[in-house]
Amino acid sequence: MDDAPHALRLGLRSGFGNMWLRIGNVKLFADGALGPQTAAMLQPYEGSDSLGTTILDKEEIVEIGQQVAKQGFGLAIHAIGDRANHEVLDAYAELRRMEVAAGLPHLRHRIEHVQLLHPQDIPRLAELDVIASMQPYHVISDMFTADRHWGQRAQYSYAWQSVLSSGAKLAFGSDAPVESPNPFWGLHAAVTRRRADGLPGAEGWQPQERVSLMAALQGYTTGAAYASGWENQLGQIQPGFLADLIVLERDIFDLPPSELRDIQPLAVMVGGDWVVQGIGN
Repeated sequence: MDDAPHALRLGLRSGFGNMWLRIGNVKLFADGALGPQTAAMLQPYEGSDSLGTTILDKEEIVEIGQQVAKQGFGLAIHAIGDRANHEVLDAYAELRRMEVAAGLPHLRHRIEHVQLLHPQDIPRLAELDVIASMQPYHVISDMFTADRHWGQRAQYSYAWQSVLSSGAKLAFGSDAPVESPNPFWGLHAAVTRRRADGLPGAEGWQPQERVSLMAALQGYTTGAAYASGWENQLGQIQPGFLADLIVLERDIFDLPPSELRDIQPLAVMVGGDWVVQGIGN
């Protein structure tokens, strides 16, 4: 956001660039994080009177969104706590009304992380056509902290299946360098919601929010391609798409879910060229 005025003066917008380097959305922060209890909450943290920290509220987000939307920039807003996600959704509702009233393009706004939602806000992502950009491996790092700080509210955290079932567009990523960029660690987390050591048990943490392997793969491929505006070029092995792909030694659909995190590619192709071979040998 700090560089947005300069970008606007230059005439830049979302999608400017080429296949190697491309400008995406304007990144904003609505709140802090779970661990230090700075994520903005509707009700206090367990055993505390703290409601976390709000960095941007609805009105501030709308003001920024109005400035950058006129030049074609979508927003990508970091929101962790249920209050932050609620404020962001309220802001996006206002911006959607503004798009219609001003005859502006329907932009691909998204929320980054969407870690805790009030149950009444879950269907609003689909209603407002806001992309849920989520990182499965966060659940491995955060599950016990979420139990400690959010208590019963944790049942609505990292709610991939609920978001998917609501009809929202789901895009998976890694949040590297905060977490490992290894997508197989993320696939394992999405399907099992268990750590590498098997904790917290066979069913995983908050198992109602596990997703199928196919849904997880779509989150990392077609979902991520859509979020970045590349759905007609990336994310599928189809005629006319860029040949960005990996070759695996084993069919991951025939593996026990616990073995997903150990998968290594045999070869990597980018744009039709083999760039690495023999990784898994």
